[in-house]
Amino acid sequence: MTDRFSLLQETIFREIQNAENVEKAVFTLRDGYSLGHVTYHLAQTIKGDLHIDSPFVRTTYPPEWIAIYLTRSYVTVDPVIKEGMRRSLPFDWSELEPTEEAMKMMVEFHAQGMGEFGYSIPITDKVGRRALLSVNSKPGERNWTKVVQSFRPDWMDLAHVLHKKAIIELFGDEDPVPILSPRELETLHWSAQGKDYKEISAIIGISEHTVRTYMRSARYKLNCANMSQAVAKALKLNLIDL
Repeated sequence: MTDRFSLLQETIFREIQNAENVEKAVFTLRDGYSLGHVTYHLAQTIKGDLHIDSPFVRTTYPPEWIAIYLTRSYVTVDPVIKEGMRRSLPFDWSELEPTEEAMKMMVEFHAQGMGEFGYSIPITDKVGRRALLSVNSKPGERNWTKVVQSFRPDWMDLAHVLHKKAIIELFGDEDPVPILSPRELETLHWSAQGKDYKEISAIIGISEHTVRTYMRSARYKLNCANMSQAVAKALKLNLIDL
């Protein structure tokens, strides 16, 4: 059984990689594992606080449900989204404790013919962007726990494949968010606070020369001509806060 599941994952992996875009990829995942629906939600295209900014969503849900969801602003009460953007570990929807407003949403969700069960996988990449892959059972599913136990490792791996595909679709090969070290971010933060090299050196407890080295490397990674531009760009990308 393990070999069969591994072969299935390898097949879906290749099909997702070869899919024209993320929208087609979520349908590939749904059909490959005989699921009710699949949704990929990149809630933060740039690192920042836990709020939903510039959402990039691709789903297999029918247009009728999507229209209801958007018209009634269900994203503001959706317990899957709220928990998914806070948690770091995968969770079954049965673990959620929805509010009264969320319960109304779920009643309508089921009334639209959607399955009762679901499982979500939070994703946080190296630059802090948060995304969520959610899979939903078919209506009348009776073996959901067994399905999750069997395929959860597959879904966790494929979630990151989908995430990488989404980033490429959004930004191409030139991802605008470079990977900065904690020290580079720290020096940029204090520079944004108006501190000079000497003051930053005293705050962090490293030499002024080392501060200059970190800030220079951060500037290069951000592709900026001077530190003022580097700090402004880091703030714009939500890599640092004021």
